[in-house]
Amino acid sequence: MPGLPKPAVPDGPVRTLFERLHALHHQAGWPSLREMAKEVGCSHTTVSASFSEPRVPRWGLLELIVETLGGDVAGFHDLWLAASVTGEQTPVTVPAMPRSLPPDVAGFTGRESEVAALDELLDTAAGSTAIVISALSGGGGVGKTALAVHWAHRVAERFSDGQLYVNLRGYDPEHPAKPAEALEALLRQLGDSGASIPGAVADRAARLRTLLAGKRVLLLIDNAHSAAQVRDLLPGTPGCFVVVTSRDSLPALVARHGAQRLTVGLLSLADGVSLLRRLAGPRVDAQPQAAEALVRRCARLPLAIRVAAELAVARPTDSLADLAAELASEPRPLDLLDAGDDEHTAIRSVFSWSLRHLTSADSHAFALLGEHPGQDIGLEAAAALLGVDASAARRTTDALARAHLLEERDRNRYGMHDLLRAYASEMAVPGRASARARLFEFYVDRAEAASREWLDAERGNCVAVAVAAAAESPRHTEALASALSRYLDTSGHYRDAIALDELALRAGRARQDAKAETAVLGRLGTIHRRLAEYPQALAFQEEALRGYDALGDVAGKAQVLLGIGGIEWRLGRYSDALAHLTESLTLHQEHGDRGGEAAALHNLGIVYRRLGRYNDARDHYEQALAVQVALKNEAGEAGARNNLGIVQLRLGWYPLALENFEQALSIYRRLGDRAGEGAVRNNLGETHERLGGYSEAVAQHQSALDIHQSTGYRAGHAVALRGLGVATGQLGDVKRALSYLDQAIDLSTEIGEADVRTRALIDSGLILQARGDQATAADRLKVALALAETTDNTYERARALDGLAQVTGAPEHAELAAKLFAQLGVAEAQKEQH
Repeated sequence: MPGLPKPAVPDGPVRTLFERLHALHHQAGWPSLREMAKEVGCSHTTVSASFSEPRVPRWGLLELIVETLGGDVAGFHDLWLAASVTGEQTPVTVPAMPRSLPPDVAGFTGRESEVAALDELLDTAAGSTAIVISALSGGGGVGKTALAVHWAHRVAERFSDGQLYVNLRGYDPEHPAKPAEALEALLRQLGDSGASIPGAVADRAARLRTLLAGKRVLLLIDNAHSAAQVRDLLPGTPGCFVVVTSRDSLPALVARHGAQRLTVGLLSLADGVSLLRRLAGPRVDAQPQAAEALVRRCARLPLAIRVAAELAVARPTDSLADLAAELASEPRPLDLLDAGDDEHTAIRSVFSWSLRHLTSADSHAFALLGEHPGQDIGLEAAAALLGVDASAARRTTDALARAHLLEERDRNRYGMHDLLRAYASEMAVPGRASARARLFEFYVDRAEAASREWLDAERGNCVAVAVAAAAESPRHTEALASALSRYLDTSGHYRDAIALDELALRAGRARQDAKAETAVLGRLGTIHRRLAEYPQALAFQEEALRGYDALGDVAGKAQVLLGIGGIEWRLGRYSDALAHLTESLTLHQEHGDRGGEAAALHNLGIVYRRLGRYNDARDHYEQALAVQVALKNEAGEAGARNNLGIVQLRLGWYPLALENFEQALSIYRRLGDRAGEGAVRNNLGETHERLGGYSEAVAQHQSALDIHQSTGYRAGHAVALRGLGVATGQLGDVKRALSYLDQAIDLSTEIGEADVRTRALIDSGLILQARGDQATAADRLKVALALAETTDNTYERARALDGLAQVTGAPEHAELAAKLFAQLGVAEAQKEQH
C-alpha cells in the first residue's frame, strides 16, 4: 500500500482526524508528498509531518492539504476543532518538529571509540541539570562533521522535539557565519521567520533559549572557529544536547560552559584501509601492503582517502602500488592552509595529484567554482560562472563529484568542503575576475525575471553574491538590492532587505547618485514600516521626500508621501496622514499614475474609516476598487475589497462584508500573498464573531496568527491576538481571553499601533467588568477613551464610553455613546435603539 505511515495516537478526535485524512489521501489516488507540497506551497517534510506525526497540524496547512486532495474543507474544519481544542474550545497550535540534520555519510567507517564516547556522554546526560555540550575537535579533513552527523542520525529518535543543524563556516576566510546569521537559521528551523525574528543578537539568543526551554532537542553546531561564535547559540535550560565541531580545541567552551572535549584524530591504519575497501572494492584485499601505503600517503585523512579511492576506481588497470608511488612523487609546495602541518601538506598533495588526472578544463573549472560565495551552487549558476552551457557544466560537475572534489547535496546543487574551497581559491588560473563578473550578471538577470520558487531556493546565494559584489562591483549589489526588493518584502525577509539596501545606499552615495540614493531611502522606509519600526521608517521616508523635492521628481515624491501617510495613520496621527495622502493623491492624478492614485485612495479610505467617516471611507474604497479592476491589478483589488468589507462590517452589512472578504481571500491565496491572506482572515474572524460563530472566529484568527508569525508582520500579529481574545472570551474561557488581549496590548504598545491598542483595552475592560473586576475594567476603559480622543477615533471613543457606562452606571456616558453610534450609523446604533 503506497500510503503514508499513520501516527500512533489513542482513540478520540485526534485519531478520527488522522484516519479521515489518510482516507482522503487514498481516495485521491495516493499523490506523492512532493506533488502535494508543490500544490500547498511548502516543503514535502512539512506535508509528511501533517500525516505522520501525532500532533494536530495548524488549520491553515491542513486546509490547503484538504483542498489539494479535493476534500470537504468544512467537514475537516469541524474535525480539526474537535481534535485541537483544550478547555473551552481553544485550538492548540503545535510547531512542526525540526529535522534539519544533513544526510548521513555514505560508507561511514570506523570511529567505534568516538561513537561509544558520545553514546556514554548522552547516557550520563539523562539526569543532568545543565545543558550538555560535546566539543569534537580535530584537524581539517579528519572527519569531524561526518562523525557528528553519523552519530546524530543514530540517536535522533531519542530527541522527541527534533534535531537542529547549523554550519558556522568558521574557517571560511571571507564568509564565516556571524552569530546573528546562525541564530536566524536556527530560529527559522524552529518556525520563526521574517520580522518575528528579533534584530539584535541578544534578543535572537533569548528567543532561541525560549523556544528550546523544556524541549528535548539535539543541536549540531558544525565548523566553529571559536567559543565566541558558539556562545549565543547555546540553549539555556537542560534537556538539550549540543555537539560542536571545530578545528580548535575550544578551551573557553570547556572552561565556561562545561563542554566535554573529544579529540577526533586520524583514522587508524586499519580503519583507513576499511574505508578504502568500501570505496575502491576488492583490489584492496588483493594488494594489502599497497593499500596501506596509499592510506599512509593520504595521512589517514578520510577526505583524502575518498579522493584517492575515486581516482583508483577511475584507473582500474593501475595497481594500488603504482598509485601510491605516483602520489609519493607529488610535489609538496608551501602549505598556505596551515604551514608546517604534515596532515594539511599531505591533503594538498592528494588534491593536486587528483586534479592532475582530470582534464585541464575540469581542473580549471574546479578552481573557478571556489569563487562562488554561497554555501552551495546551482547548475545554472555554475554554468554562468564557468562560461559554458548547462550540458557542459553538468559534465564538469559530474566529473568533479565523482572525484570527491565537489559534493552533490541536492538535485543540480553542489557544495565544496571548506579545505577544497580554500585550495581552489589559491590555484593560479586565469579568468577569475571575468568568472565572478559572469556570476554577478547571472544573479542579477535571474533575480529580475525569476519566479518565486527560484528566489526561495536562491535567496541565500543572492544575498551572498550581493555582499561579495559590494567591494569590487557595487553596481551589481545595487541591481540585486533593487531586483530582490519586492520579493524580500512580500516574503517577509525584511532583515535581508535591510542588509542589501544599506549596501546599495552606501554604493549610491559613493557614486554621488542622488536618484539611486533616494530610491533606496524610500525602500528602507517601507521595510522598517513592515517591521513596525515606525520612527526609523518615518526618518527614511522624510529623507527620501527631501531627495525627491531636490530632484524635482514628482512621481517619486507622490510615492513617498503615500508611505509617510501610511506610517502616520498607523501611529494614530490621522490629521497629518490625511494631509499627506491628499497631496499624494493629487500628485498621482496630475502625473497620470493610476496605480498610485488607487493606492492613495485606498489609504485615504483607511484614515476616513479610523475617523468614523464611513461614507467617505466607502466612497474612496469603491473608487480604489474601480481603478484596480480597470488596471487588472489583482493584489490591489483584493486590498480594496478587504477594506471595503471592513466598512461594511462596521455598518452591520455582514453578507456584503463576507462576500468581499471571501473574494479578497481567494485572490490573495491565488497570488501567494501571505500577509494579505492573514489580514483577510482576521476580518473574517471578526465577522463570524459578530454573527455568533465564535469557534469559526477562533479558527480564522488562529490561521491569521500563524501566517503573521511566519511572515513577521507584527501589526497583523497584534490584530490576531486581539481577535482571539474576543472570540475565546465569548466561548467562556476568560483566563485565556485576557491573556490574548494582554499580549495584544503589549505588542501594539511596543510597535505604536494605536488602533489595536485602543480596541484591545476596551475588549479586556468589558471582560473584566463581566467578571466583576470593576476597578481594573474602569482603568482600562479610561485609558482607551483617552487614546481614542487623542487620535480622534470616534468609533472606539463610543465603544469606550459605552463600556464605562456599564462599569460606572453613568447615564451621561451611555447617552454620549448612543449619540456617537447613531452619528456613525454603525451596527451598535441599532442595538442601542432596541
